[in-house]
Amino acid sequence: MSVYAEIWTDDFTVENPDAWTKVGNSRVWKVVDGFLRVEVNRDWEVEYDLYQLIAFPAPYRDFAIKIKDFGGDQLRFGLCVGRTFPDTPEEDPFFYVFFPDEIRARRFNGKGSSHPFETRLSREPRTRWYTDVLTDMELHFNSGLFLLFANGQFRAKFRDRNFNKIDILGFVVEGITIANEWVGEGWVDSFTISGLNVTPEVKVTSMWSQLKSQ
Repeated sequence: MSVYAEIWTDDFTVENPDAWTKVGNSRVWKVVDGFLRVEVNRDWEVEYDLYQLIAFPAPYRDFAIKIKDFGGDQLRFGLCVGRTFPDTPEEDPFFYVFFPDEIRARRFNGKGSSHPFETRLSREPRTRWYTDVLTDMELHFNSGLFLLFANGQFRAKFRDRNFNKIDILGFVVEGITIANEWVGEGWVDSFTISGLNVTPEVKVTSMWSQLKSQ
């Protein structure tokens, strides 16, 4: 990563529709008390929903993402990177999802449902770390190479040559996984991305959002 790379941070002090868009059930996402919060009620039948970064136009090629105070309770809440493939345009985008405790390959159809990836082999390590809450997570991406750090320690390295670029960045939530619980929660305190060219318009939008929150 270049030391001159632009850095963009969202501390989630106020909702910023110019930087994020909600795909699926918009009710699950809230920006409150300096956190991006997720709350899922079993009655909503939430399966898979996306909070997508739109502050920068895709594709994204080389970058680093750092998120702080990241976790979930009774649901699956993760950082996702995804892309579409020109040879299979009829299929849903393919995602790698970085949960606090594991890395999984997923599909997302934009309507709130998911199923494991079927026609391409996923490359993520088949490892669980039993950490539902993290102080910080850091993901580095460079031309198909993924490096993941959690709580300041190296966690995983893998390469997928199909991922020479990223089309979709954001957070995803899967529905409640414990039958006798009626509410699931997730949260993240801040999101920082570096290595992308941040346009003057994005800088102005970010500054304006910060001013409105004061």
